[in-house]
Amino acid sequence: MQEKMAMKVRAFGNIVVVAIAVTAFTTECSEHSAKVNPAPAHGTPTSLRPDSPPVKMKSEIKKDVGFSVRDATDLGRTVDLQHADLWRFCLERKGDAPDSVDLGAVPYGEECPDHWNAHVPDMKTPNITGKSFEKAYSSLLKKGYNSRFIDVYYGSTVELDQQDVARVHGQVCKQEPQAGRSFDASENVKLYVAIGNCHHK
Repeated sequence: MQEKMAMKVRAFGNIVVVAIAVTAFTTECSEHSAKVNPAPAHGTPTSLRPDSPPVKMKSEIKKDVGFSVRDATDLGRTVDLQHADLWRFCLERKGDAPDSVDLGAVPYGEECPDHWNAHVPDMKTPNITGKSFEKAYSSLLKKGYNSRFIDVYYGSTVELDQQDVARVHGQVCKQEPQAGRSFDASENVKLYVAIGNCHHK
């Protein structure tokens, strides 16, 4: 098992790192799960839909094919493998590495494009200030925001470790960027959450 994995790493490089991460996500293999940050439970379905990327990823792993998972649109969102079940598999093309494929996806709630890098309407930052953290965080994930790029400040000015996000229960008092701003794939979202309810002066 270890020799086979080492061969895949030499052959496919970063693409296989994705495959290993998905193996942990889909099979809950304890050997690799430590390499992936624990996924928050907020807004995560308990069963996988047949057109979800993890189902397709599992199929590629069985075929011993390397792969990457990408936003099928021109928004350039980074597909969050910890919450890949919130995305819909749409397109496939030959990858850059030998015996590899690129899988194109969009969040559920969006229509699949008929070609790669399809132009879609500008995505606006939703208004989540005043909402419970659970609803706010879930709404961001469902719109295609990556959990690694959501910075959470829980009752303090110190950013919370991602592995501790699941314990956050409170009201979102402030968000950056502000609601209505155009989506920027290079910009992190910052959520300032009260331990309980916000107390505005």
